[in-house]
Amino acid sequence: MTQPTLTTKRLLLEPFGEAHVPALARADMDARVMRYIRAPSPDYEAAKARIREILIRDDGQQGVWGVRLRDTGQIIGLGILRPLPDDSDVEVGYRLLVPHWGKGYATEIAKCLIDYGFGTLKLPGIVATFDAENDASRHVLTKCGLRDDGTTTAYHATGTPLVRLNIENWPGETANLAPVT
Repeated sequence: MTQPTLTTKRLLLEPFGEAHVPALARADMDARVMRYIRAPSPDYEAAKARIREILIRDDGQQGVWGVRLRDTGQIIGLGILRPLPDDSDVEVGYRLLVPHWGKGYATEIAKCLIDYGFGTLKLPGIVATFDAENDASRHVLTKCGLRDDGTTTAYHATGTPLVRLNIENWPGETANLAPVT
């Protein structure tokens, strides 16, 4: 079974594909977007290749979702719910284009994917990583119920802060999750 299209009050999360590559390639070149992730891609072609390599793969019911505004269809970013690189846990994440920062979309994406992970996939736990200097991301993850759980070396040998939410601490669906019919 492949990952479903999910909706929230304001957003449509659809399986990531070629239609999402141009917008996310532009984000991949933006130093503001990439500040806490890695160096931005040097040009559009390199960014497109990197996006395709990392984001377009079959993860079954987990994976990467392209995120659109429901009212306009505009692509504004992505959401992820997929195993960490070391397969130790399933990670929730998000990336938004700069014009869509500060509007609550990151929280809406994360809550939607957490609800899907626990409510549909029955995952025992979901984690997230973030740069220790990224207070905005830490705030989003805390609002979603994730709590400090040490560090992980899944991305960097020096360790990255890790937050976790276990299914027994999940309050139930919080993002008005509804599959698209």
